[in-house]
Amino acid sequence: MKNNPYLPFKGTVLKVSALCPDTKHFTVDPHKNLTVQPGQFMMLSLWEYGEVPISISGINHGKLEFTIRRVGFVTSGLTALKEGDTLWLRGPYGRAFPLDIARGRDILIVAGGIGLAPLRPLVQHFVKESPQRLTLLYGARTPEDLLYKDDLSLWKEKGAKVILTVDRPQDGWKGSVGVVTTLWHHFEGDFKEAVAYVCGPPIMIRAALKDLYHFGTPPERIITTLEAHMKCGVGKCGHCYNGPKFICTDGPVFSLAEIRQFKLEI
Repeated sequence: MKNNPYLPFKGTVLKVSALCPDTKHFTVDPHKNLTVQPGQFMMLSLWEYGEVPISISGINHGKLEFTIRRVGFVTSGLTALKEGDTLWLRGPYGRAFPLDIARGRDILIVAGGIGLAPLRPLVQHFVKESPQRLTLLYGARTPEDLLYKDDLSLWKEKGAKVILTVDRPQDGWKGSVGVVTTLWHHFEGDFKEAVAYVCGPPIMIRAALKDLYHFGTPPERIITTLEAHMKCGVGKCGHCYNGPKFICTDGPVFSLAEIRQFKLEI
């Protein structure tokens, strides 16, 4: 039973931060050593609520970070957790973001809404390794809905180019207005030589992938994550079957080349 992939293990909530009205950020002690990479996810569960896949939005000295938006029954239970509370975890699961393809290239990260959560460890990696080559284009509904405001400022201070946009501006907003795919002109690199990582609502992903392909970025260097109703996390239940692929094990990270090759739905 020790290596049973279906068997959850206990975690303890160490810290809770409210990022915006419906979204909280959690730091969790998994009480075990885990090898985690940017782009992977965990299955989080609570007794009497159920289980849900949540992207890992940070890895810090063995502690895991999760950003959870309250959108249903299970996430309503998770977002009610307080410091010291217990939750249950399985994982990590899934294929991580490829990092080697970015070596020596300009890096473009495009995020919409809570899509910045799985990209956050990736941004942190590149800010540490090569911030001057990194451009982050990030959009949200309103300024209040922008996640990780302290991180956004820090990444900018470290040398990354961070461009923000919102759909509905509020008094005092000085950034751009409109969807994130109106920000391409802020990228000063060569699209044909760059690597791009994209995550957000499906409609935004489809638009971004189409634009990047049109700009000449090779499909194998356009990387995104696909949503799916994942249940088991180990490719057995079939809930996340997409074309010939299981999103939980073959993904959730895919290149545009793979999406086209296997005719995956976005």
